[in-house]
Amino acid sequence: MAGLDQLTDEDREIVRRLPLFASLPPEALAKLLEGARINEYAKGDVLFRRDDPAHNFYVVLAGWVKLYRATEDGEEAVIHVFSRGDSVAEAAAFLGREFPASAEVAEPARVLHIPTATFLNELRSTPAIAINMLASMSRHLHQLVMEVEQLKTRSATRRVVEFLLRLCTVRTGSQVIALPYDKNLISGRLGMKPESLSRILAKLREMGVRTEQNRVIISDVTALVRYCEGEAVEDQAVAR
Repeated sequence: MAGLDQLTDEDREIVRRLPLFASLPPEALAKLLEGARINEYAKGDVLFRRDDPAHNFYVVLAGWVKLYRATEDGEEAVIHVFSRGDSVAEAAAFLGREFPASAEVAEPARVLHIPTATFLNELRSTPAIAINMLASMSRHLHQLVMEVEQLKTRSATRRVVEFLLRLCTVRTGSQVIALPYDKNLISGRLGMKPESLSRILAKLREMGVRTEQNRVIISDVTALVRYCEGEAVEDQAVAR
């Protein structure tokens, strides 16, 4: 078991920052975490499967977790990728239903399991939790709407460039970034085939982008920023 007193200081800070737990008094948060546990997972481990009962919801303390559904032709449709500081499946727990999708660990992860029953008991006695739940669900909905918008309105190349820019910590000069998970998952998240991602990465060499296994070397981050800005201007012109 891993209640609040057994979390590291860094873990506690991650939990406290979640919209779901924001502004809760320490005693309310401690009750919510009664019976919670921390599990460590290897890449490829299953967190839960679609249609499993939602007996727990989760907080990613480290690593990456992908949420996906299997398509009719047996492929995976990646819905979202969760990282450190994200909550997973609280809506299913709140509704008392089965998980609507499956979750698998994309890179080694530490995950906090919070029992649904404990959460629902505290929800009835602490109205602030209900308000926070609405905020958390709205946040997830906003993220999904943004991702759908990108899939529908951005070219494949721009989606890749924007993904790389989100990993950059600067907007000028050069930078070397590490891809957070494998290219197959990246392509799934960006709504394309792995071979399409490879072709785009090869094309980006013209803009000074090189890949070496799980590293991407960007010689001029500004060039990528300008590319996205140029595509945005073209989109606006077409929309007029």
